[in-house]
Amino acid sequence: MAESGHRLLILIARNEDAFDPLITGFLDVGITGATILESRGIGAVIREDMPIFSGLAALLPQHTGSRMLVSVSTPDRIESLLRYLDELRPEQRPVGAVIPVEAVIGFGH
Repeated sequence: MAESGHRLLILIARNEDAFDPLITGFLDVGITGATILESRGIGAVIREDMPIFSGLAALLPQHTGSRMLVSVSTPDRIESLLRYLDELRPEQRPVGAVIPVEAVIGFGH
């Protein structure tokens, strides 16, 4: 393992309109390695898997599917991506977090 100044980036594109600009941003700033996970929001789980709470589902958004992008990158690339995301329309902006990484494994430098 090598010491790292890298960051773990976790972003959730909440709808299809948010996904394409997110991928464009990744590529524009040079983040070419990411894992994309299909995910479901709590509303989908309540509606589909927990019918006992079906009354609560009416209070939640109808569209609860999303895609999560996970990547390890450098602080400068992540800062560039965050600036790009700030320029998007609010409904296109992902929800996410940037987390410091103590060490990386199997990551080309």
